[in-house]
Order: sequence, then structure tokens, then C-alpha cells
Amino acid sequence: MSFRYELFTFDQLDTQTLYEILAHRFQVFVLEQGNIYRDLDYFDQKALHLVARGEDGEIAGYVRLLPAELHYDGYQENSFGRLSVKETARGQGLGGELVRRACAWLIENGGSPTVRISAMAYLEKFYRDLGFTSQSDIFDKEGVPHMTMLSAPTRRRPDGR
Repeated sequence: MSFRYELFTFDQLDTQTLYEILAHRFQVFVLEQGNIYRDLDYFDQKALHLVARGEDGEIAGYVRLLPAELHYDGYQENSFGRLSVKETARGQGLGGELVRRACAWLIENGGSPTVRISAMAYLEKFYRDLGFTSQSDIFDKEGVPHMTMLSAPTRRRPDGR
């Protein structure tokens, strides 16, 4: 399956796309994973929203990007969250591609050469395989075991990019 990627500021989201994003996050985190958490946390308005649509036009994956100055945990680094892939799109590399695209955008535009995340603990290997290292012990975040992970700094090319 191929995916089409779109990046939006909150103000660029039309009501249909915003509704689809919120429905997607509810489906993955609440219905599939059983996590009851405060999804509407007032950071959507400040964040960027990376959406992956499948060939049918439906949202297959999503991630919320938070440049360093916006992160709600007070990180000095860029961050992302709400990474989610629809059940029918799993196993196709979409989650990894969303992480790679999120990190590339954040490192290029977010004011920090690294990305720090609060990852669900069960996804530690997934993130390690994408170049992240554990930075904390496991801690509880809204009833879900998490850990802090940090991406390796990117190397700049000789032209500074």
C-alpha cells in the first residue's frame, strides 16, 4: 500500500480533517489500546500535524510534531507524540516512516538537532531501531508505562544543512 503525506498547522486544518484526526486518535488509543487519557490538551493548536492517508483517502497514520519551544514536558529538544497507525495499516513500515519524517522536519525546522520523546515502554525496540536511546527508567504517564528516549544528533553536511 502506498501513502500520501500531508503536514498541517492547526490553522490549516479544515473541520473535516480535524475530525478525522481526532477520530483516528480515539480509535487507536482509546478503543484499540484501552487508554483513557486527556487527548484534548490544548497543544494541537500549537503543533504541526503529519497525516498519512492510504490509497482510499482515509487516515492510516498520524503524528503530532512539537518544536522544542512548544513541548509540554518542558524538553529543550524537539518532540513528537500521538504517533498512531490504524490497525489495517500496521506492518507496512508506516510508523517508522512517520517517525523519520517527523524527526527530519523537526531537526531541520525546530531549533534543535535532537528529538526527545515520551515513548510507550512497549515500543522501546521500535524506537531503538529508529536510532533512539533510552534516557530514563519506566514511569507512569496517565496509567501507561512510558520512558524518555532521545534521538541521536544528526550530522550536518559541509554546507551547514
